[in-house]
Amino acid sequence: MALVKTTLKLFGGDTVVVRCSDKCHIHLMSAKASTDEADILSVQDRSSAYLTVPYSGLWNVLIDSRSQSLEHSVSYVAA
Repeated sequence: MALVKTTLKLFGGDTVVVRCSDKCHIHLMSAKASTDEADILSVQDRSSAYLTVPYSGLWNVLIDSRSQSLEHSVSYVAA
């Protein structure tokens, strides 16, 4: 199983674009100090996702795939 994690500093309204070579679970989580308060946006069993950031701050992108040879890209479009 492949796990990929990256952290981005984003502004409210930015859109995170994730593309994968295989279907995977894609999560966008705020990097707040307390995980009880963290906001999470996610999609399941998709090879791409466009997730809009609700507010400015640090955000973690987590890609979870069953593929052992996952190819992926993570980028963003500024608001």
